[in-house]
Amino acid sequence: MIKIGLCDDDRGELVKTRRNCMSYAAKHPDCDIRISTFEDATSVVSHIEQQGSFDIMVLDIYMPGITGIELAESLRKSDDACEIIFLTTSVTHAIEAFSLNATHYILKPYMIEQFESALTKAFSQLARRKQATITLKSSLGLHKVLFADILYAETEKHMQNIHVSGGMVLHVRITSLELYDRLSHDTRFYKCGSTYILNLGKIKEITVRTILLDNGEQLHMVRRQYATLIDRYTRYSVKGV
Repeated sequence: MIKIGLCDDDRGELVKTRRNCMSYAAKHPDCDIRISTFEDATSVVSHIEQQGSFDIMVLDIYMPGITGIELAESLRKSDDACEIIFLTTSVTHAIEAFSLNATHYILKPYMIEQFESALTKAFSQLARRKQATITLKSSLGLHKVLFADILYAETEKHMQNIHVSGGMVLHVRITSLELYDRLSHDTRFYKCGSTYILNLGKIKEITVRTILLDNGEQLHMVRRQYATLIDRYTRYSVKGV
């Protein structure tokens, strides 16, 4: 089951969005969904604390109290896998939205086809992330690792130090090019120079000096890689490619 949360302080828009979700599900019988609706962000936070996170969140931005952007920031701190679709009346927050790895940013009023396209992308990304794995051989044995758990890989001589969620580091005798060849069909991964292979979905902030990951870890930014990384990260955030 895919859990979808809808949050909009305009009840009419909330009803419309729920109706569009149900229409999408009717056209895709394989989509088993459960929809929860909220008229303010505080209610979303309370729900998640009590019943767990959503797979997909559809958020208005301009809401009293906690805005949709602020809610998305909170979601990212606790649940990187949540797909976030923004429905809003202004392009003002598009850059902020995509810096939070938003799945889509849709301007109201919108066509139903736009909304359904965003849902399709969200479902596809959920499926891909949940299922994709790679088997790696380290000095400790064989490890089947979810792509979603890989933070980054760092080259050290003829080894790759592969950092995964939970603090584990796998030391694998493989070249950076060989490892990237096994990961590159997934658009989350990007080979940043000769040092790093990055999971773009784990990046929280990029500056000219550092790459900040969502677990708080900072990587050194090679200055000559800054422009190309920014370009690649932007394309990934906006289009998922």
